[in-house]
Amino acid sequence: MNMVIGDEKTMGSSDSWLEIVNPATEEVQARVPHAETRDVDMAVRAARGAFEGAWGQLTPSDRGRLLYRLVELIEKHADALALLDTQDMGKPYRHAREHDVPMAVEFLRFYAGFCDKIRGSQVPCAPDKHVYLLREPVGVVAGVLPWNFPLVVAIQKLGPALACGNTLVLKPAEQSPRSALLLAELGLEAGLPPGVVNVVTGLGETTGAALVSHPGVDKISFTGSTDVGRIILRAAADQIKKVTVELGGKTANVIFADADLEAALGWTLLTSCYNSGQICTTGSRLVVSRKVHDRFLDALISRMNKLKIGDPMQPDTKLGPLVSREQFNRVKQYIALGEKLYSPIVCGLRDHELNRGFYVNPTVFDHVDAGERIAQEEIFGPVLSVIDFDDEADAVRIANQTSYGLATAIWTNDLSRAHRLAARMDSGFVWINCNNYWVSSIPYEGHRSSGVGVDMGTEVVESYTRLKSVIVNLDRTPQPWGGL
Repeated sequence: MNMVIGDEKTMGSSDSWLEIVNPATEEVQARVPHAETRDVDMAVRAARGAFEGAWGQLTPSDRGRLLYRLVELIEKHADALALLDTQDMGKPYRHAREHDVPMAVEFLRFYAGFCDKIRGSQVPCAPDKHVYLLREPVGVVAGVLPWNFPLVVAIQKLGPALACGNTLVLKPAEQSPRSALLLAELGLEAGLPPGVVNVVTGLGETTGAALVSHPGVDKISFTGSTDVGRIILRAAADQIKKVTVELGGKTANVIFADADLEAALGWTLLTSCYNSGQICTTGSRLVVSRKVHDRFLDALISRMNKLKIGDPMQPDTKLGPLVSREQFNRVKQYIALGEKLYSPIVCGLRDHELNRGFYVNPTVFDHVDAGERIAQEEIFGPVLSVIDFDDEADAVRIANQTSYGLATAIWTNDLSRAHRLAARMDSGFVWINCNNYWVSSIPYEGHRSSGVGVDMGTEVVESYTRLKSVIVNLDRTPQPWGGL
């Protein structure tokens, strides 16, 4: 597939290509251009031209109408979009088709309806002054995407950026770029003016670096690892760009003895193994009361052992492969690290015909010290550290004992405890008696090493607009200063 710059599907100026490897087969299935600096410059210029031209002249309701048309095209091409994400990053096709695409549609529909609802305000001041505030688009947005939810996060950036009147240059992850390329093509088919949505493909350290450091980019929105987020924040600081970074996490899934354990089991299975653990909010720390530890863990292991690991195109597959050889090696290294201290419990029903692919079985380490690396560092795979606790204070201490601050889940039937602990958790998300629940109207913000700025919700408007104060003097009396 080619890049989309302006109204062209282009190979760019380089003869260099990136090979896209199917993680289930380890075979090269496609290739995309490796954009050079000049290609990034063309994309940014196309976005600037659209912002100052056709897109900037549309009314908010007209922008919304075009985004609704794009929603219809995404629904029409749902099978193709889901298949691209499955082939590129290995997630089960059923999950991509029944979860990711509908979520992307819900996100974009929400922001399509939000286009004509972004308002300024009036500031009460002196009687002879009329002061009002305008919310204006920032201009050209660079959206740098992760590989774990390619389509969903592309829409998560495209929706609010365009609803606020900006234009966009997307740089998808090199492992999973093709759904973003198809999305840009659908945008042109929907009638978005050329240059409103551009997609450049390439490596993060070259193409991505050229994009975030480009002087024509007004805002950077990045989702990915904390290490890369730090690099992007430094690059943004050099040019004083507006920036949002949604980074890693190490979610504590806290189970109290009075919880509905049957409900907690199902949700814990989901948060531990969905997308093969490749989610920033994966509940990779199971913090469980000693009173129910044995009973809960035995039941969880029993259910994990029934999870099918295999071909992501099969409808009963629960865990597909990890995204790449690099990620496979990373996860296996963490498992080896844990094995030096704890005996791993290996779970799942691996297809006996699997003789290739980057597959890792769900692996559980029990009675883990909360300070160990496997309980502190983001692994991004189906690896679970089980940590015991005695009381509320112990649970809060363990949950907050991390450099991350993205999400926490609390399981209890004590409503007072639930609210009391929610206030004490140092994370942007706190789920009570559920986890990994997302809708477009809920804002998403990480604390500490988990990020800067807000995604989703109506609050995201502040991330994609700039504020202008207009002060009108109604008093025509000459200014007496200086005796003039």
